[in-house]
Amino acid sequence: MTPSVHHAPRRRFALRRRPSRPGSATRWTARQWAALFCVLSGYVVGTLTMSGTAISLPAISAELQAGPAAMQWFVTGYLLATTCLVLIAGALGDRFGRRLVLRVAASVYTAGIAISAIAPTIVVLNAARISAGVGSAGLMACGAAVLTTSFTGSDRVKAFALCGAAGGIGMAIGPSAAGWIVGAVGWRGTFGVLAAASLLMVASTFFIKESRAEKPRPFDLIGAGMLIVGLSLLLLGISSMTSGNAPVGGGQLVGAALILTLFIIRALRVSAPLLELSLLSDRIASAWLISAVMAAAGMSGFTVYLPTYLLVVHGLNAAAAGTWMLAFTIPLFIVPMIVSRWVNRGGSAPKIAAGCLTLAATAYLAFGLLATVGEVWVALIPTAALGFAIGSLTALSDAQLMSRVDSDRIGMAAGLLNTVRSGATSIVLALFGAGLVVAIASRVGPRTADSLATGDVAAISESVAVDGFGHGWTLVLAGNGVLMLAAAAAFVGLILAGRRQAGTAS
Repeated sequence: MTPSVHHAPRRRFALRRRPSRPGSATRWTARQWAALFCVLSGYVVGTLTMSGTAISLPAISAELQAGPAAMQWFVTGYLLATTCLVLIAGALGDRFGRRLVLRVAASVYTAGIAISAIAPTIVVLNAARISAGVGSAGLMACGAAVLTTSFTGSDRVKAFALCGAAGGIGMAIGPSAAGWIVGAVGWRGTFGVLAAASLLMVASTFFIKESRAEKPRPFDLIGAGMLIVGLSLLLLGISSMTSGNAPVGGGQLVGAALILTLFIIRALRVSAPLLELSLLSDRIASAWLISAVMAAAGMSGFTVYLPTYLLVVHGLNAAAAGTWMLAFTIPLFIVPMIVSRWVNRGGSAPKIAAGCLTLAATAYLAFGLLATVGEVWVALIPTAALGFAIGSLTALSDAQLMSRVDSDRIGMAAGLLNTVRSGATSIVLALFGAGLVVAIASRVGPRTADSLATGDVAAISESVAVDGFGHGWTLVLAGNGVLMLAAAAAFVGLILAGRRQAGTAS
């Protein structure tokens, strides 16, 4: 017993120096770098595509003489295609090869962006955008799968952390970079620049190691059709409800609930479903799924409406609001690498994630309480704390979840993760916006609430604007705080249940 006591400190010291150990390479291979480059390129190009789209909407509408309905499809079509097909892309990657599907997806994405640059009509442009959304689905699903199969151990944690940092950088500089590109070369030139950059992503796929399931499963065509219809109705229903068309939206949501319920029932009964729900029988994997989803969905409404809050409540202009938001975005691309190093040196990933979910809840509640108190700098601390929490969750969650999945179902797991994440983000964003309008209306009336929610304060007195928007902001952030607390409780409960499950099995 004595030797083991003397050796414990040495093992702890060696861990700090990170010597070579199984699953951690001292130098990455060219194939690993190619995989990382491809996935990181997808993050950057995807961010610029979304930012450039938002900035270019007025110019596109004017040049192509597109009405509101057509422009709505320009935005919605991309998201719809991505969300509906990401799980299918993951399953195809498991069966036919993740590198192959990733290459096809990158090619389709690039072609869609290139056609967008030369589209003569809004119909062609929307079709090209939907094609790009189809490619984006494959990039999301098979990108995560390729990273998982290309890296192991601490290298996998570091690779996913780099992706999280890239996402943070995209959030921080994406809108500014997209605005500069649009200003320099126009909206068509912007799509051309993005298409050229995407070609590098396609080229990198030729250097990635191929991987597929050892025992390929038959493709569930019926399940794929049910999923596409169900998710389409869900997203269209959310869009209809938030645009004020409640009867149509309600019917679409009911249809979505019915079809997705039948999809789940079928998945439990057939031998080779599109989605094996047994993936969720692993309690710890389910906990990390919650963490990954909340890292994205939990901040969606906040990041969209924070500039409007700064404009209405504190009177900041757009440039000042953008600078102020750096308190949130800077931690997003600094924290992931710090946290990944901490975990690789022996830190507990579940404890960090549980603490960060709780920190995010605390930050939301604190920001809500300080919404109309004093100067704008008072809220910098909860904003920075939220950026730290989201950055930490982004660094850990995907890698920890994918590490729990066997090699035959990596693509399926990546598809499940991104489907739930995208759907949850859309739902939370819609609820945040609708809840903000309702909360403001309870204070100042519905007509004034619609104006305040969009930042139109020209005809509204300053006191009414601050009181109304501040009241709504406080309530919706309190709702976000409660949601994060619930996620933290569920995460801890599932981690503990998973450990008991593993102990019983052993």
